[in-house]
Amino acid sequence: MKKFAVIGHPIAHSLSPTMHAANFKALGFDATYEKFDVAPEELEAFVRAKQREGYAGLNVTVPHKIAVIPLLDHPDESVKRYGACNTLKFEADGTISGYNTDVIGFVTGLAAHGFGLKGKKVVILGCGGAGSALAACACYEGAAELKVADLRGAAVAALVDKLNALNLGTRVSGLDVLDGTASDAQKAVWGAAATAADLVVNATPMGLHPGEPSALPPACFHPGQFVLDIVPTKDFPPTAAAAVQAGATATDGLEFLVGQGAKSFEIWTGVAADRAAMLEAIRR
Repeated sequence: MKKFAVIGHPIAHSLSPTMHAANFKALGFDATYEKFDVAPEELEAFVRAKQREGYAGLNVTVPHKIAVIPLLDHPDESVKRYGACNTLKFEADGTISGYNTDVIGFVTGLAAHGFGLKGKKVVILGCGGAGSALAACACYEGAAELKVADLRGAAVAALVDKLNALNLGTRVSGLDVLDGTASDAQKAVWGAAATAADLVVNATPMGLHPGEPSALPPACFHPGQFVLDIVPTKDFPPTAAAAVQAGATATDGLEFLVGQGAKSFEIWTGVAADRAAMLEAIRR
């Protein structure tokens, strides 16, 4: 039996075990998939422990996608390009390989709805591991303009500098940070940019927990826009819901979750995942 898991902090909300269990059952694949809450200061020790215990691989989520990179012996080109890692594979020789499958979930999810990034104006809220990787992906996919936002001004500035240095032809800029809180004034700054965008991505945790508000109010969205809210919740997340209320086309984080999770499974095993079974399980 092969053993897999997802690690993050917090992790109780994760739907990954449900999704992977459905895939294992559909394929008749003998494996388990767990979730573990790992504090940042415990990250390296925990990863090494799971490697010694015979786990085949781990998924990595907030806040470890960048911090885990120094543990990799073999970072895939996707990690080098996008600066974040969400998939660890424990190799037979005792080394660790790392991959970024978030970008695959991003591009394939958009394509499933007939949306491509080339020539588009894009706003990405959140400059963490997922947000920064998706921002880089937008540049590599030929977006005309990219604006990034985060409550941490230093993170915005660093990401903008990194992406502009790529010289891929995308005009990259950061949105102003006011007082470091998700205040109405801050949302107004982000909202003004979102209104002019073809694609808005919520890569912040806003909406992850019950009762949390949308990252932006409905007034920031309009018909003709596409909005991706990558928050993986059982219920339609609030930012996507606000966009639909305003007449935009929006999708939640479940398709995104399936896309990246299926690719992780295929990296670990070399077996094609049953994406339909995975999506059905978490939609239920």
